[in-house]
Amino acid sequence: MEYKLLGISGLILIILLLTWLKDGENMNPPLKRRAVIDLTTICIFWVVYEFYNFSKDKAFEEEVVMIINLALLFFMARMVQLIAQLNPMIQEFVSFLKKKGVNVDELDQK
Repeated sequence: MEYKLLGISGLILIILLLTWLKDGENMNPPLKRRAVIDLTTICIFWVVYEFYNFSKDKAFEEEVVMIINLALLFFMARMVQLIAQLNPMIQEFVSFLKKKGVNVDELDQK
């Protein structure tokens, strides 16, 4: 489970970098505030894990594993989304779909 938490921590930092690459100085919240938020999120995940790891009661093991797996999935999906927004091939594909008459905004709303 430690490796999954390392993965979550890495993904959060990669997302911070990708967001900074995408938005630059126009990041909302600004980079310093966002870095504090992301580092706090990482610390919270580790504190919860360590609290669970050192507790003698393992009654909520399945729930803790599920939360970590869902967090890993969420941050992975967010990273893929940011990469798709930055990737010129994806952007060209979206503009191609718009030229062909596909309303991409409707796809985003679904």
